[in-house]
This record gives sequence, structure tokens and C-alpha cells, in this order.
Amino acid sequence: MRKSILSASIAAMIGGLGFAGAASAAVFSNGNTTGDIQLAASGVGDILIVPYFTAQGTNATLLNITNTDTTNGKAVKVRFRGASNSDDIFDFQLYLSPGDVWAAKISKDATTGLSKLETADNSCTLPAGIGKTTTNFVTGRLNTKLTGDALAAETREGYVEILTMADVRQTGFADQATGSPLATPATNPLFTAIKHVSGVAPCTSATLGLLINDPVRVAYGATANNSSSTVNGYSANALGLTYPTGKLMANYTIIDVVNTATFSGEAVALRASQGGNLVFFPQTATGFAGTRVTSATDTLGNAATIVDVTADPLFRADSFLANGTSTISTAVVTPGNYDLPDLSTPYAKAPTVTATGTDSIAQAKALTAALAVQSITNEYLTTTSIAASTDWVFSMPTRRYAVVYNYASTATDGRLFSLGWNNGGAYFTPSNTAVATNGYQICVAATSVTPYDREETTPTAAAPGFVVSPSSVAAAATLRFCGEASVLSVNAPTTSFAATPTLKSTVTRQDISVTTGNEGWLTINTTNGGLGLPVVGKAYVKSGGFAANWAHRTN
Repeated sequence: MRKSILSASIAAMIGGLGFAGAASAAVFSNGNTTGDIQLAASGVGDILIVPYFTAQGTNATLLNITNTDTTNGKAVKVRFRGASNSDDIFDFQLYLSPGDVWAAKISKDATTGLSKLETADNSCTLPAGIGKTTTNFVTGRLNTKLTGDALAAETREGYVEILTMADVRQTGFADQATGSPLATPATNPLFTAIKHVSGVAPCTSATLGLLINDPVRVAYGATANNSSSTVNGYSANALGLTYPTGKLMANYTIIDVVNTATFSGEAVALRASQGGNLVFFPQTATGFAGTRVTSATDTLGNAATIVDVTADPLFRADSFLANGTSTISTAVVTPGNYDLPDLSTPYAKAPTVTATGTDSIAQAKALTAALAVQSITNEYLTTTSIAASTDWVFSMPTRRYAVVYNYASTATDGRLFSLGWNNGGAYFTPSNTAVATNGYQICVAATSVTPYDREETTPTAAAPGFVVSPSSVAAAATLRFCGEASVLSVNAPTTSFAATPTLKSTVTRQDISVTTGNEGWLTINTTNGGLGLPVVGKAYVKSGGFAANWAHRTN
């Protein structure tokens, strides 16, 4: 369950620059106490979710992340998560200058079978040079019982989290060498380090190296100036960071490089309604050792614990087992600073420090509520005369913060639930989730599926269920989404190949047979007791002559 050498090497790479400091973490409030997380209809926001990437078969995925802010730079956390149970398979920090675009390709490494990231982009990253040479995804957090290509395949499908940690303004309010406040704003060295010059960002190692330090204090207000001396190290302002203002967007393109089929899409964007908190955690392998938070009045908060900054059940010692009664006494995984921030790190409101970590739970619930839908409707095309096939993708990027699978568990059922979700707003519970027949993927029950063909014919009998290939719940009477990024293949020939015909999915493949016809549409009911399910995704269609993708219509 340990992180790979990629993340573990980051501290050594930066430490080699000669900088010291306690690599802890920080969550600082902009003073807002009533904000929330909302879907951004414009597609531009603070938090972005790319519903699906794949490097399966002959597919590659292109990813573009754009800073539409032409004034401020952005410090961004990028994390790739696996399709089975949203395990972290690759993460890094990206520093975008104003108006900057970072672009990369994810494809299968022919030697290792792992996903690899490649780029010729000149934006700054930590660690430095991500993707400039072959950078393989990692397996340290994946199912320890998998080996060979079955393990490598878990890195070849999933989704992407993109989170604005902080803005990088052109002027700074603290001396970067001493951390002391400045009477007059000066040029921000971090801004200079990431700002492109003749198309290339300098990525000055001495400046970026300071980001190993814990930003222990930042004041809020109109000037974002430090009102008092720093405490035990650098302030966020001294590091060149200030409160995020979002303005990120991302696009992705899935390309079958052999069959020249191309699918494109836009990241789902979310925004903090009244501005986001500064949520900077050093990209280091140092174990998380606590943090300080500031209140809405900028008083230095108490030492926080991991529960204050994440709802992930693997990182907390208050999670409960699938039996619904027993709780664990110690965290399954000791998180590193590189594990944060995640989507549950308090972002929309002034953080507090509590024994139960209510802020991280509230953040996860708010994000889930923003994404929750009551039904999903889309078309399918599987006409054999034109060799058409259809795969639907259903990603649930916030499920991770309610239920995870503990691969180290010796119990038959390794599901682990966040305690905070057991007290109202429980989108994922022991009763509406189950374990797939492969023994480790978590499945979530929908309510029903209703198919229609092009001539409005629909079956009068019970709606069809999933046909297992390779995983589903044994003898399931209801529709279930198995895996965090589940792929449903319509009318696919399950006996002739392991991968789905359209996206070549193998990790979370499931099949549905629609007896009413080869063309039509489906509606999947996801009411979930009135709460809905946080599903994002698309329908992908391919034939001998074209490829298309259609956004899910939801209620």
C-alpha cells in the first residue's frame, strides 16, 4: 500500500537544492463562512474533473489544462485515479503562468504495460520535468493481489482530478528570503519563475525549491498582506502564493491511434461560490504530520489532524466496516503530503479544527450534492451492418470520500466507509453498495433501466440487468455501477474479446443486452432514495466510418 518511488523521490529532488523546512501542510481561509461548491455551467472553475481517460488497446488520451486568467498564475494539483476504486496512480503539481496551457499525452508503455505520460510542454511542474522523459504511472496504491498485466491494466483507465491550490500573483507581500512582511509590494519571485519567456518558463530551481516549506500563516483581506510575523517558517505570501480565483478549464481527447477514431470532451467544472481557500500541501513524500488552519478572523488555528483535511476513509482512524457497526482504530494508509489536497479538503468555507473532521466531510458531501443526478439518459447505436458499437462511461469521482476498498483486509468484504457519511446524506452505504465478483471492485446500485428503440418500443417485462464481463455482483437483480469509472457496453459480443468494442475497456467492463433493437436510447434511474448519485460521463459510439460521443442528459 506504499506510494511508489516517483512520489517518494520528490523530497530528495527538492531537498538536493539545499532547502530545509518542515514539510507539513496548510489550509487557509479567505474569510468566507457561507460559500458552497457549485457546478460551473461555463466549464471554467476552481476544480475540474475529467470523467475518463484510457490507454487501453490502441487508445491514447490527450489532456489540455488551460489557465484562462491572464493576470495571475496558478498552482494546480493534478491527480490521475484508477477506474476500479479511484486509487491514486499518478499525481504532481503544475504551475501555470497567466494564459498558459499545459498539454500531455497518456498512452500505454510497450515495455511495462503501464500508462505513461509524455509532454513537450514548457510549463513548470513538481517534480521538475514531468513527462519530458517517459513517466510511468505507479501501482503502489493498487490491489496487492493483482500481478502482471492485470495490475498494469489498472493504470490504463480512470479519471482525473484537477484542483487549484493557490494563485500566483505578479507582486508579493513578503520577502521570500526572510518571510518578513514588505511595506511595499515587490515582484513575486515565484511568478517570475513560472512566467514564460520566449515560450519557455524559467522554472528557477531555487525559487520552486522553496515550495518544500510549510506555508504556516497567511492573512486575508484586501491587500493579502501579512499583518504579523511568520510562525515557524514561511508564510504563503513569502512562498508567492495567495487565495485561488479559479478560472481553469480542461479538454480531453481519446484517440484510437490505429483505427483513427477520435472522441473529445470537456472537464466538468466546479467553483467555490465565494472564492476558494488556499490549500497548499508540499509535493513531498513526508508523512502527513498535521497542519495549521486560520479562522475567518485570521487567528492562528490549533494543530489539525488528518481528519480535518480529508474524508478519505483509508487515511482516517474513524472509518467503519461494511458490517455497519465495527470501526477501525488506526488508518489503513499513512498519507503523505502528496496525497493532499484532494476533493474533500475544505475549499469553500473557513476551516475549523474538530475531532471528527466535520469540514472535510461537509466538503465531500457538498461536492457530491453538486454532481448528484436522479436519472441518466442517452442514445446507443449497435447496428451490425455498419459495425457500430456503443460504450457508456459513468464516473463517480466523489464516491472515494464515502467508501473505499481496503486491499489489506483479511475479511471477505473489504469495504470501508467514512463515519461522517453515516450521519445523514449517506449517498453510499453498506446497503446500496456491494463487492463485485472479482472480489475488490465496489458496485453501487441504481434503481432501474428502461430501453427504447427508434420506433418507441420498450420491453414490458422487467428491465434487463448487467451480464458479467469481467465483474459484477453475483445474481444481481438490480442495475449496478461497478468500479469508480464504470463502462457499460451495449449489445456487445462478450464471448469474442475481453475488451469493450468502442473504448477497449477491460477494468470495469460490464454489458447490457437491449432486446428491443440495435438503435435507440436508454434511461437509467439513479434516484437512490431521493438523493441521486454523483455521476458524470458520456456515451461513446464508433463504427466503420465514424466516431461520436454524446453527453449524458441528466435530471
